[in-house]
Amino acid sequence: MTKIYATVDQVSISLPYIDKFSGQDSAITYAEKLHLEEVLGEMNRGKGLNHYSNAVTFYKNQVKIMWNDKRKSQGILLYFTATGYKAWKSLGQLQGYRFDLSNLINFMRENHAKWFTRFDDAIDIFDSDLTIENLYQQVDNGEILILDGIGRRLKAENQKFYGQNRKMTGFTVGARSSDCYLRIYDKKVEQSREDAAYSDLAKECKSWVRIEGEFKHDKAKAILKDLSSFAEKDDKDTIQQKLVGYIIGQWQLTNSDKHPIKLWQQLSKLADGKGAIPPLEPKLTDRLVQELKWFLTGGAAGVFYRVAELFGKIGKADFLLFMFEYVSKPNQEKHFTIPKNVPKDLELIKKQHPDIKTINCYLEKAVKEIEKDKEKDTSHTDQSND
Repeated sequence: MTKIYATVDQVSISLPYIDKFSGQDSAITYAEKLHLEEVLGEMNRGKGLNHYSNAVTFYKNQVKIMWNDKRKSQGILLYFTATGYKAWKSLGQLQGYRFDLSNLINFMRENHAKWFTRFDDAIDIFDSDLTIENLYQQVDNGEILILDGIGRRLKAENQKFYGQNRKMTGFTVGARSSDCYLRIYDKKVEQSREDAAYSDLAKECKSWVRIEGEFKHDKAKAILKDLSSFAEKDDKDTIQQKLVGYIIGQWQLTNSDKHPIKLWQQLSKLADGKGAIPPLEPKLTDRLVQELKWFLTGGAAGVFYRVAELFGKIGKADFLLFMFEYVSKPNQEKHFTIPKNVPKDLELIKKQHPDIKTINCYLEKAVKEIEKDKEKDTSHTDQSND
């Protein structure tokens, strides 16, 4: 019988400096609030990652709290590897603590955490008929399609398959630097080494496929927004549903007719509509503003300017009336022909702006963005002349 479980894998959280505390004192205070030394053992000093210069570490560097007092604006970073997060939960339980995702969210609320900087979400599928080899063959010959959250087929160059011992063992979708990155792989093969953390579990199960969603940037912030809306009645089942929902809401595996494959149907039932990543506030770089910027800076605005200069007010009015008429009967003779990408663009814009009401605020955003671009260009020119 197929068994499916969803868990948090790797996670990192941006926390503020505690008022008048140094980075080290802030980090130690956060560690005390999470009972890290009590649960995971001795605290050690270590090196930070990326732009963080210092760290306190626990459980053989599987949990770190990092800071850089010369760059206080980036805050304090709490970092759990997958192993560190599981150890904090399981070892904490042995000592009478209830450490889980909702507990971590409450900690973030109470300490004014800014956001998740990374949130990895994993679905483990045990004893199913699905194999990575079969999945690869079906994707390769077009029997299975990989779509994004609004049903657009993802290009083959964004999919990378890999293997070992002449056998396909996994594949990835997307770029590691993007907001969301998908991994599907044979966890049983990965854990088959004698020294692997879950080698006993790998031996006991018939098959073990893992689906991992890696969320960063805006997606990770949006997940925090969703998890922060937890009600008192939310329980472990709801958390499981949300974790499944985050993944199937961003990627879809379908047959050639774009109907979800059997596994995705099962996951959809498990999610039960929960775990939809809510859109953040519209950003100046969103699709609608990009389109307006193109119109205002590209050939369209230039053509309108030429018409106005050549034919005056009457010419402008005639031009606008013609445009209204030209797009009023799309795909008819002597009228506008809708490009193939427009319906998908409209779907994306509606998803980014579910409560769109007036064009004026987006025109203002586009103009502000254009002015910022001009300032950058001017700054770049000034520097090059130094």
